[in-house]
Amino acid sequence: MRIRVSALVILFSLCLLATNPAEPSGPQSETAEPPTWSLAATGDSIITRPVSIYDDERLLDLVELVRGADIAFTNVETTILRLWDFKGWPAAGAWEQRGPAEMADELKWMGFDLANFANNHTGDFGIEGMVATMRNLERAGLVHSGVGMNLGRASAPAYLDTKKGRVALIGLASTFARHARAAPTRLDSRGRPGLNPLRVNRTYQVDPERMADLRRIGEELGSAVPESPEEPLRVGGTTFVQGPETKLIETVNPQDEERILHVIRNAAKQADFVIVNSHSHESGNTNEEPPPWLIGFIKKCLDAGAVTYIVHGPHRLRGIEIYKSKPIFYSLADFIFQYETEEPVSQDTYEAFDVVDPNALVSAVYDPEGQKGAYAMLPENAVWFESVVAIPVFKGHRMVELKLHPIEMGHKDALWHGDGRTTRGTPRLAKGELAKEIIDLVVRLSAPFGTNFVFEDGIGVWQP
Repeated sequence: MRIRVSALVILFSLCLLATNPAEPSGPQSETAEPPTWSLAATGDSIITRPVSIYDDERLLDLVELVRGADIAFTNVETTILRLWDFKGWPAAGAWEQRGPAEMADELKWMGFDLANFANNHTGDFGIEGMVATMRNLERAGLVHSGVGMNLGRASAPAYLDTKKGRVALIGLASTFARHARAAPTRLDSRGRPGLNPLRVNRTYQVDPERMADLRRIGEELGSAVPESPEEPLRVGGTTFVQGPETKLIETVNPQDEERILHVIRNAAKQADFVIVNSHSHESGNTNEEPPPWLIGFIKKCLDAGAVTYIVHGPHRLRGIEIYKSKPIFYSLADFIFQYETEEPVSQDTYEAFDVVDPNALVSAVYDPEGQKGAYAMLPENAVWFESVVAIPVFKGHRMVELKLHPIEMGHKDALWHGDGRTTRGTPRLAKGELAKEIIDLVVRLSAPFGTNFVFEDGIGVWQP
């Protein structure tokens, strides 16, 4: 009897082996060799004019660089829609950015696969403009994330299936207009379309003498002043706490943080590689530094399962950190910066640029006088018109190579600046001394994070 039972057990085991191979052969296999894959990572694309019309070598070489990566990403920092069939209106107070619907096709032509649309221009044309942009991105075949018809959908990853594996893209913004933030659906409400927000709580710590002054001001303004100076005080919508020194205390909203980390952990099970990006204008002690709260949050995202984190928004380069063999790009600045030819613009935009002449047209907004009064993003300042295209190469989840290709967008002293406003903002590979200057800047900004680059053959090469 024992012999028969043993024979049955052996026969059953052989059947299991025949029908259940030990390991799948795809990219998610734990024992198979992890795939080697590359990512072309860029910053902000404010695209209002065609790029595909140009045929100069430095632009075409840049396009081939983007197309040559297994996956290519950019941040779409503009609405993309046709005004003539658009049913909505510009949002109040916005310096609205808008590119024609065909600009989505231009980005696809350049080789981009993935796009973020969570930024401070998501809501420039209201919910209708957000939806129109989503439709145009999808029509062009661009996988996008960061926005949705409620908070759950805005937080959700977008997926791209490739021969190297499945990629999840999670987009969010810490810099955004309040009206653009998505809201969750509840039992008694529909939720609100918008972007995936990462709110930052800001409290000002002041010394006892200044706290006493603020308490008096609060009483005079009719604010609710707590009995004890040890309790937080709100005056004019700002929260103050007493402490030994005066400083700003910034912390990530815990509900937003946990929601985003939860989505990353889920995406790490649903995809082979998770890419997270945020539109974050906020600075640390200087404009060249990221704020401490962002550094801490990013590392939590990588620990949750992301393979890289890309920041865009400051319109200037910042340093690069390698954390547990995963790259953090604290700002990749601009990639396409054609903001000077967006037309028409609303009255709010004229006011933002201090253009008071009632007969002034759009050119006055972008003239030096208007620029100096608002954002000072003049072509004379190369910081806004120089950047890099980062090409990290991964072996599974571990970065094994990183090259930085310097680009310029036609600023005043660049190698190529065409005829000024009508061509400025279109990227080209930087060469010679200009290329070295751009890489030298990244070297300086990355040194505090312990990341080393050398300038070789016109590009920056990571030295592990």
